[in-house]
Amino acid sequence: MTAYRYFLFLLLFTISAVSHADDKGERVGPTYDVTLDRPVLRALIEGEPYFNVTVELDAAGHTEILTTGVKVTVKDSQTGKKIYKKRFSKSYLYAFSNGTILVGKGNALTQVILTKSDGVWLMEIREKGIY
Repeated sequence: MTAYRYFLFLLLFTISAVSHADDKGERVGPTYDVTLDRPVLRALIEGEPYFNVTVELDAAGHTEILTTGVKVTVKDSQTGKKIYKKRFSKSYLYAFSNGTILVGKGNALTQVILTKSDGVWLMEIREKGIY
């Protein structure tokens, strides 16, 4: 992928994710005890691009004592091989009415953005935060 395409992908992805999340100033609370699976066409994981992957987001229940946060697992859709697996402790899963899904620590830090654009899912994961 050329540098221009890579930059364009990042720019469009960031703009669509931010505009979806802030459409109407929507405020949502964290979602607990839910597991989501989404087929993702393009994923950017810690700066590395991946295509045709499946992401599983597993939010811990709010009554669970030993398990907190959201577990994120990314697998290659064709081979089933795990590409990325991490539990973001003390992070929460937020689902917006337009379909955008965020994992983060409130308004302070967003670690995963999962958004639908033109009928396909796009995702970015950055442990230290997406700015």
